[in-house]
Amino acid sequence: MHVSGIFYLNSLMLGVGLAVDAFIIALGNGVNCIGGKRGCAAATLLAVFQFAAVISGWAVVHAAYAQYDGIRIVFSWAAAVVFLYMSVKMFISAARKDGEKSTAKQGVAAVILQSAAASVDALTVGFTVEEYGAVAAIVCSAIIAAVTFIVYLSGHFLGKRFGVKLGKGASIIGGLAFIAIAVEIIVSTYL
Repeated sequence: MHVSGIFYLNSLMLGVGLAVDAFIIALGNGVNCIGGKRGCAAATLLAVFQFAAVISGWAVVHAAYAQYDGIRIVFSWAAAVVFLYMSVKMFISAARKDGEKSTAKQGVAAVILQSAAASVDALTVGFTVEEYGAVAAIVCSAIIAAVTFIVYLSGHFLGKRFGVKLGKGASIIGGLAFIAIAVEIIVSTYL
């Protein structure tokens, strides 16, 4: 594939499309008061997962394209389960009395699970860019990762800023958003 302005525009648009899940995750994490340094670390981790998923998807197509449907279905169900789990945690956080300390703060393991689940779509994007050479696939993945990082930080800031004002309602909205992501992943797997 010839790398041109259209290539960069397509990569940027893929990044924006893939970053929607990252934005929703960031809103939820911001609501749950993950600090600035941890928010930046989460953004970095999510960007790395997006990068790795696109490259992995691209490599899978070159190595074993015939197994695409089976791999996609397994990853999709795993991602949906992770998002449903995260929604339950947010609903529990919302149900706590005002005086109780929230236990919904995300640890490293939870952020890793979020990153892996949000990267399922990035894996399938890797399948769609199979005509790219290795360098173009790496550049495309890097652009997607950079967009994800920026979008996550924006969502984190908004969640932190407005989540406190919305209180329990924000946790409920975040939980519903995670359920919507899980449903979207499963539906798109079978369409």
